[in-house]
Amino acid sequence: MTRLKHILNWLFWRLNNSFKVVTVNKTSLKETFVTQFNGYQLLSYSLYLLTLISIGIFLLMSYGPIRHLLPKSELSKKEIIDIMIHVDSLERDLFIKKQYIDIINKIVQGEVVDSFITVSKDSTLIINDLNLNPSKADSSLRKVVEAEEFYNIPTGDIKDLNLLENFIFFKPVDGIIVSEFNNLENHFGVDIVTTEGASVKTCLDGVVLFTDWSVEGGNVILIQHTNNLISVYMHNSSVTKKTNDFVKAGEVIGIVGDSGELSSGPHLHFELWQNGTPINPQDYIDF
Repeated sequence: MTRLKHILNWLFWRLNNSFKVVTVNKTSLKETFVTQFNGYQLLSYSLYLLTLISIGIFLLMSYGPIRHLLPKSELSKKEIIDIMIHVDSLERDLFIKKQYIDIINKIVQGEVVDSFITVSKDSTLIINDLNLNPSKADSSLRKVVEAEEFYNIPTGDIKDLNLLENFIFFKPVDGIIVSEFNNLENHFGVDIVTTEGASVKTCLDGVVLFTDWSVEGGNVILIQHTNNLISVYMHNSSVTKKTNDFVKAGEVIGIVGDSGELSSGPHLHFELWQNGTPINPQDYIDF
């Protein structure tokens, strides 16, 4: 307590004490009076000068050219809205890609997928009043047809239209096969060497199931055909179709390239899959 009182007395003495500023002549050592002030005046002037400097620094940092050199501590409302929209679009893209990956997994496992286009949950069909009972005329016609066909004997062999032998495949690219199908070595397709920039064509009618870049296969495109058949085209320099596009047999879907880590030169790696099982393309396509 005594020490605090001593400090307060010393501060009070300093603030009320008078200070004089003089200049001294080096030759004659004569003093010349300049000004005189008290301690509290020096403190007031110091606080005033410090306030002016602080205001000047604030104005320079807020409205002057220096503000562009400083990192932004807060985002504007417009920037926050743009980020939210961008995140929402990324979430939508991730959801769509997840759907396509799930479909591919189902197809590889041998499951039959009826559609690749998602249907909105709001599009509900009301079929409560739909009458599925056959009419009287329809029942009579069925009896007549069944009676006529009962004694008919087939005159020829009945062919299964779903057999791959009955499909007419289009050659995906003109070239020479340098690596054939080998299931034991996990080479589930054929490698066809051709000129770089040649057109890659789809082997059958179908719908583009998936198209994207992969590290090993480069630009890859997968096409879903009838009879749960999938064709795969890898190492393209570019693809000309996007997911859910319908394509015709022989239609250009990409350009031959050398993309992907597993490629050692311009060529097309072509695969055929049915019910989740790889099949040899050379058994059905004359390369």
